[in-house]
This record gives sequence, C-alpha cells and structure tokens, in this order.
Amino acid sequence: MTRTVNEDALPAGLSHSALLWAALVALEGIALVGYFSLTSAETTQIRYLLYPFVWINAGLWAVWNTDPSPQNRRHRLLGLLVGVGYFFLVMYVPGNVGTGTLVTATDLRIAWHAPGWGPLLAFNSPWVRLYLVPFEVVGYAALAYLVYANALALARGTIASVLGIVTCVGCTVPIIAPAIGLLGGPATALSTTAYQWSYDFGTVLFLVTLGLLYASHRRLLPWQ
Repeated sequence: MTRTVNEDALPAGLSHSALLWAALVALEGIALVGYFSLTSAETTQIRYLLYPFVWINAGLWAVWNTDPSPQNRRHRLLGLLVGVGYFFLVMYVPGNVGTGTLVTATDLRIAWHAPGWGPLLAFNSPWVRLYLVPFEVVGYAALAYLVYANALALARGTIASVLGIVTCVGCTVPIIAPAIGLLGGPATALSTTAYQWSYDFGTVLFLVTLGLLYASHRRLLPWQ
C-alpha cells in the first residue's frame, strides 16, 4: 500500500505523507481535549490515553507502507484466508469475539470512553459475542494485513505470527497470572503488578510483532 504523490507544490522540507500524519496526530489531540472538555471524565494515567494512538498510528503506518503483491486470484485468496484466520485468532483468544450461549439474551451496548478506548461496542446473543475496543481492532487488523502480505510473499518464518497472539492485552495476563500464582507467598503481589503493567507489556509486544512482520515483508520484497 505504498503511496507515491506529486510533492512539488508542498512547502520545502514537507512531504504529503508527513502532512497527513501531522494532521492525524492533531486530530487525535483535538479528540482527546474535546472528550475531557465535554464529559465529566478525569485523566488518571496519561500513558493509558496515549497507548491506543500508539497502536493505531503504528498499525496504520505499517499498512500504509506495505504493498502486497498477489500473483493471481488464487494466490490472493490463499493470503486472505491466512490473514483473516489470523485476525479472528488474535481476536478470539482474549475474548474480543466468540460464540454465545443459548441462554444469553440479545444485547447491544456502546460505551463512549476516551478516544481509542471508545466507542466500545459490546454485543451478546445466543450465537455471537463481540467486545470491540477500537484500538485493538485497528491494531490486530494491521497485524493481520502484514500476515496477509507475508503469506503472499511466501514467508517461511512463523515467529512473528506466534508473537502476535501474546500481544493481546486481554490474554497476556490471564496466561501469565496462573503460572505466577503457583509460586505462592509473594506471588499475589507479582500478579497484581502484572495486571498493573499488562497494557504496557501488551503495547511493547504489539510493536515488536508489528516490526518483525514489517521487516520480514521488506526483506522478502526483492524476491517477489
């Protein structure tokens, strides 16, 4: 999805892409200021307000600079199957998507949290369960797009794809906490610390995975 534009009319030192990203960051800042100005919400941890934009902006940047090259329709379909399957996997593991139960009543709720965290969509039904946080959906979709691009490039390595699973903010701690709990004694404090820093760990792992997938695709470009 690499873009080429005529930049002759732009001010010296500025590119079309740089202006677009600057505008995006400005809009995000305006959205944050507007949210806290128009609601009774209060800021607690600044980093939690910034992490969603780290996910969104890094994911969009990687997608913008990735150009999948399917050889034919069958090749594209294979890549799509891999990418879509990966997306639903990383959404399913932490419970962002899942199956409902027959005793569950149909219910749709939208929560207007801070930009990036909201609007959060929660949907329950006897057949489908959804819990969609905007920055997670965008981030995991970006990972899936890079997996799709790598599948088209016939990438052999799977380490980056496996790492994508542990970027799930919602599934990082549930996997780690039971193991910590087996230690006993100070394990409770360690578990609490893990929960406190789960979004930090998840964001770092997301960026590492995104970087590995992007680098893998760039490395394969000369052989496409």
